[in-house]
Amino acid sequence: MITTATARNIAPPPETFVFTPGERRIFKRKEKLTVSQWAERHRIITNGPITGPWRNEITPYCVEPMDTLNAPWVRKVFLQWAPQIGKTQVAFNFMCYLIDQAPGPSMYVMPDEKVAKRISRRRIIPMFRGSPRIRDLMSPRADDTTAFHVQFVNGMDLMMAWATSAAELASESVQYLLMDEVDKFPEFTGKEADPLSLAEIRTNAYPFTKKILLLSTPTVEGNYITKAMEEDADEVRHYHARCPVCAEYQIMVFDSISWGKSRDPREVFRSKLARYYCIKCGMAWDDYMRDIAVKAGKWAARVPVERPSAVGFHLPSWYSPFISMSAVVAAFLRGQDDPTKLMVFVTQHKAEAWKETVIPKKESTVLEHKTDIPAGIVPAEAVALTAGIDVQKSSFWFVVRAWAEDLTSWLIQYGTLYSWADIEALIFNTRYQVKDSNEMMGIWRAAIDTGGGATDTGEWTRTEEIYQWVRAQPPNRVYGTKGATHPQLKRIKVSRIDILPRSAKPIPGGLELRLLDTSQFKGLLHWRMERKEGESQRFFLHADTGMDYAHQILAEELARDRRGKTYWKQKHRNNHLLDCECLAASCADSEWLPSLKMIAAYLKNTRKEQEQKTATVQPTEKKSEKKRW
Repeated sequence: MITTATARNIAPPPETFVFTPGERRIFKRKEKLTVSQWAERHRIITNGPITGPWRNEITPYCVEPMDTLNAPWVRKVFLQWAPQIGKTQVAFNFMCYLIDQAPGPSMYVMPDEKVAKRISRRRIIPMFRGSPRIRDLMSPRADDTTAFHVQFVNGMDLMMAWATSAAELASESVQYLLMDEVDKFPEFTGKEADPLSLAEIRTNAYPFTKKILLLSTPTVEGNYITKAMEEDADEVRHYHARCPVCAEYQIMVFDSISWGKSRDPREVFRSKLARYYCIKCGMAWDDYMRDIAVKAGKWAARVPVERPSAVGFHLPSWYSPFISMSAVVAAFLRGQDDPTKLMVFVTQHKAEAWKETVIPKKESTVLEHKTDIPAGIVPAEAVALTAGIDVQKSSFWFVVRAWAEDLTSWLIQYGTLYSWADIEALIFNTRYQVKDSNEMMGIWRAAIDTGGGATDTGEWTRTEEIYQWVRAQPPNRVYGTKGATHPQLKRIKVSRIDILPRSAKPIPGGLELRLLDTSQFKGLLHWRMERKEGESQRFFLHADTGMDYAHQILAEELARDRRGKTYWKQKHRNNHLLDCECLAASCADSEWLPSLKMIAAYLKNTRKEQEQKTATVQPTEKKSEKKRW
C-alpha cells in the first residue's frame, strides 16, 4: 500500500526534450555528396541567361573540376578557361558546398575592392538568399552579412578580399581560398610579395585540409594563371568531346574548325558557317552536334599523375553551349587585320596567354619599306593625312602619314620645326600634291604629345603651354594626347581635365585628352612593318627617307623583365620619330571616333553623288572635281 508520504518521494516523469528543426539538421549525419551532386540538389541560380536549379548537363565540363576539389589528396585546382563559360560558377558551387558540408574559415579574393563589392552585392549574397539550403544557414543578425564578410550560424566564416590590399591578404588564417580572375591581380601589393603568395600563406595553418581554387582567363605570357598551370600543376587536363557518329574522343582544336571561303566575319557569324570536323570520321559538326559531343565528353590529362596534389584544367570557348563556333571564327578573322583583336581571340577564345613577339630589325630592314614616291607626294590610294607631333623644350619633331581605307599607310614628311607658328602652318595651311593628279590634300587630324618639362620663360610648364595652345586652335583638327601610365584594354581612352597641372588654375570649359597605350601602338607599328603583299595595313616610307629616321624608329626594343613580363626598353636617346609615328597612327585608329574608315565611307558616298550629278549636267557645264579630305 502506497502511503501519502511514499507518493511524495516518487519523482515526476521526465519532460520530453524536443529539438528544433534547425538543431535536428545540424546534428543529423550529413549525406556524403560531391560538389557537383550538392550543386544539382541545392544550388539555385538567381541571375544569368539560365535561372533556376543548377543542372550539370548544361555545362558538363564543370562537373569534374568541382568533384576534383573533393579528392582528399588534392590541395590546388587551377582553371584556365575562356570567359563566360562557367568557371566562376564552379567557384560559387564550391563555396556553397563548403558552407553546408564542410564549414571552415574561407576567403574569396577578387582583383580590386570595387569589383569585390559589386560581385558580393549583386551575385554572391543574392545567391545565398536564393538557395534555401544556404539561406537557412544565414544569421538573422544584420551585422553578420555585409558586402565583405558573411558569418553563418554553423560556424562558417566567409571573407571577401581584394588583391590590392596587403592588409586584407596577410592577417588571419583560412582553410579555403578561392581566387577569381587572378590574371587581373596587380603584380605586387605595396612593398609586400605578390598577392597570390600573400593569400596562399594564409592557408599554411591547414596543411592537410586546405583547398585552393585559382581561376582566370589568361592575359599575357608570364602572368599568374599561366605560370600556375605550367609550374605548379602536377597534371593539366583537357576536355575530350565524343563524336556523335564514330564515338571518337578528341580535344577540339581550332585548326579543325572550317568555315568555307568567306573572309567576312559578319557573314560567317550571320550565316553560321563554322563547322568542326571530326579527326577520325570527318563528320562536320554544327553547333548542335558540338553540344551533343561535349555532353558525352570527358576530361583527360596528356600525362596522368597518380594522386595529384595540384590539377589544372584548360578550356577554350568553343566547348561552351553559349558560344557559337561561328562567333569564334569571326573573332579570329577580325584579328587578322588588328593585333589587338588577335590578342582578344587568343586570350578570350583559345584561353591561351598572349605572347608578344617583335622580330629584331636593323636600320637597313626598316628602309626596305621605301617606295619610289618622293617626299611630299601623296599616293592616289590615300583618303586622309594624319600628323604626330612630339614636343621638346625648344623644338618640335613631326611626322605626316597618308592612310588608305584598309589602313595601309605611307610616310609623307618628317622633320623638326621650331615655333608654334610653324606647327600651325603645318596643320592648317600645308597642302600635299596627290601623285599623278592636280588634287591637293591637307592634314585631316593631328595629335600632339602634352608631356614636357619647364619652358624657357618658366611661367608655364611645357604641358601647360601645350594645353593653352590646343584650346586656342579651331576644333576637331588637333588634339592633345598623353601616354597612359598603365596598360589599357583599349589603345585610346578619352579623358577630361579641368585644371592646369602645376598652377592648379581652372581650365574654362575643360580640355579633352586622348590617353594612348603607347606600348600597343609600338607593337602595332612593328606588326605593320611585317605585313606582306596582298595584306592590309602595310607600312611604307617615301623615297627620301634617311638612316636618321630608321635609327629613331628602332630606338626602343621589346624586352622581358625578371618576372617574364614584356616592356619597351629604350636603346637610343632619340626616339622622337617613333613617338610621332605612334601619334600619327592613333589619329587613324578605329578606336578614335570618327574613325578613318567612317571618313572613307563618307568620301565614297560623296564622290558617288558627285558622279551622279556629273552624269546629268549639260555638256557645256564644268564638271566638279573629286574631293579628298
